[in-house]
Amino acid sequence: MKIAGLLLLFLPLSILAQNKKIAKTGWHTITSIGIVTGEANNKPVYQLSGGLVFGRYYIGIGLGYDTYQYNSFPLFADWRMGFGRRNSGFLYANGGYNVAGNIKNENEFSKTKDESKGGFYMDAGIGYRIPTGSLHRFSVSAGYSHKKIRRQKTFIYPCFAGNCPEDVYDYRYNFGRIVAKMSWELGRW
Repeated sequence: MKIAGLLLLFLPLSILAQNKKIAKTGWHTITSIGIVTGEANNKPVYQLSGGLVFGRYYIGIGLGYDTYQYNSFPLFADWRMGFGRRNSGFLYANGGYNVAGNIKNENEFSKTKDESKGGFYMDAGIGYRIPTGSLHRFSVSAGYSHKKIRRQKTFIYPCFAGNCPEDVYDYRYNFGRIVAKMSWELGRW
């Protein structure tokens, strides 16, 4: 029984050792434009990432501009895995931090402060790429995206005795939405 366990343990290593082909490596950039939709109206999203390709895997870093409900700038790690013939199909996952943009300032009575803060960001899905040249590809993808935004409003209402207390309202938004993107990819794959 112990010998069978050892054979099963070393079987994947022996299969990998038989493959003399070295995985292709190279650089890659991805420029995307898309639409996100959820409970609110459809809004555009823009992303740019750059990184390295190792065989059928891509790992990079990226940034974006997300206009859904509140403007934000996601900073994320981008991971992709190609599958199928010539890695035409792919799975992707982006994860990182969502930097909050400016929030439209409403004129509210006795408001002294209005701050926005970022939070968690993720985007994951599946896609398909179409080669258009030796280094160029066009791709389409669909997935699920989630971003968090926090907003704090502070009010000081008039009072008749000394120091007036502050009222702080803390709003936490979790936006889950469906995303569809078109991308132009440049680099080795």
